[in-house]
Amino acid sequence: MVVYTVHESPKPLADPLERAARLVFINDRFHWLAAIFPAIWLLVKWMWWELVAYLVLISALIGVLDVLGATPATVSIIVVIVQIVFGFEAGALYRASLARRGWRMLGTVAARNTVECERRFFEAWLPQLPSAPLSDVTATAANEGISSRMATASSHAKNAFGRWLRMLGAKA
Repeated sequence: MVVYTVHESPKPLADPLERAARLVFINDRFHWLAAIFPAIWLLVKWMWWELVAYLVLISALIGVLDVLGATPATVSIIVVIVQIVFGFEAGALYRASLARRGWRMLGTVAARNTVECERRFFEAWLPQLPSAPLSDVTATAANEGISSRMATASSHAKNAFGRWLRMLGAKA
């Protein structure tokens, strides 16, 4: 079973589909990337203050252990333990970071997998929204249908491939 918390931007858009696309789902689980590469994970999530705090705390921890005369192996083991704890708490840190930036938690959803969580959330959330007119892009896509958009994309790809072949032929 997976559990997600759902967060909304401080300035939600009027169009329900665009608003739904900007929602952030945070999985309440162990985050491997955060445990293995905490600084990179914090950068990717735009968590600047948390990155500074992490770097200061890990540097202070290593400095204190060095002053206490800990062996490099002991320092490494303690740093690995800190990173494992960080992996467990990464979701909570991300939620706190979003809250600090004004994001609002809309709710929690649990299901067997990620797709089912999203489906459950949107089934409950979308009917609660006030009805708004579809955006121009959404209305155009609905009127044209997917087949015409695929045909347009296919013709663009064929034209680009033809130009590429002509360019190669001219150089040969």
